[in-house]
Amino acid sequence: MVSQARKKSSSVDWESFGWDMVYRVGSALDHWCWDVSGDTALDCYTAHQDHGLYELAEEFVGEGYGITEEDVKLLKKMPKKYYEKFNAEIRRRIDKVVNKLMEEWGGEYGEGFGFG
Repeated sequence: MVSQARKKSSSVDWESFGWDMVYRVGSALDHWCWDVSGDTALDCYTAHQDHGLYELAEEFVGEGYGITEEDVKLLKKMPKKYYEKFNAEIRRRIDKVVNKLMEEWGGEYGEGFGFG
């Protein structure tokens, strides 16, 4: 008999879930770095550059950004090929923001992911 968790994770649209998580995690990070952290946006994004999608989702779970414990559990079950794709995407976006802040505004002004 197939377990409920296995059955549930096999019916997940991983592509949609992955893009949704990139959006929600990106929105959470934008809000955190621009409105909450107290650091410059550059320092905040730089501090998160080496964090993966799972780690970032875990950081923002239950903080009012729409990221739940269930989302984090599902990320943990996400097939490797999907996780690697969406992890690379969130890291690419963070790197893009950091580079833009460093080049154009010296780290003080600029845009986040454009989600918030």
